[in-house]
Amino acid sequence: MSQDIAGGELFGSRQIKRSKIITNNMEQTKKKFYKKWWFWVVIIIIFILLISSRSNTPKKVGENNSSQQNIGSVKEEQKTFAVGDQVKLGDSIVSVNKVEYSQGGQYIHPTTGNEWINLNVTIENTGSSQQYVTTLGQMFVRDGENNSYQVAVTDKIMENPSFGLDGTVIAKSKRTGWVGFEIKKEAKNLQFQYNGSMFGGGTALINIK
Repeated sequence: MSQDIAGGELFGSRQIKRSKIITNNMEQTKKKFYKKWWFWVVIIIIFILLISSRSNTPKKVGENNSSQQNIGSVKEEQKTFAVGDQVKLGDSIVSVNKVEYSQGGQYIHPTTGNEWINLNVTIENTGSSQQYVTTLGQMFVRDGENNSYQVAVTDKIMENPSFGLDGTVIAKSKRTGWVGFEIKKEAKNLQFQYNGSMFGGGTALINIK
């Protein structure tokens, strides 16, 4: 009988010690989360996003039909822009130079009820390092009913693939080309949406219809 009591006390004592060890380990883990590498990675990413967001508000810095003397003097902070406006977004200046609509040809044409819209766009890299432009991830067309249209292969692009905008823009240089979309014929209040990058970087909206 006494042996059973002593054995029970010993087992209970071991269980208490084990639970204390587990509790202490959990407390140490909770206290030392700031020592984990991923914690500081998250902090650095948040800091970078906060800093970069300050320069990602789109601003009008000129117009394509204005003289070079006037470009530097025009600086307007607004939500939407017009065809011909030069819009600065981070280290890029984007402008829509021309808008063309197309029904295609005999063999190549958009889906019934739709039409193609081709935009001639210039992107200027004002930064000190090269930028990579991807139309699929950075360019969209929106209508007044909040429908979003992705890049499409249109007749303008098929005529000459080199007309496209995808590719590298080296520092202090420009890239001009065509990007196409397939939209509903009855779509109204169209806007060209340009994203500074695939991972954010601000957004510029340019009215095209």
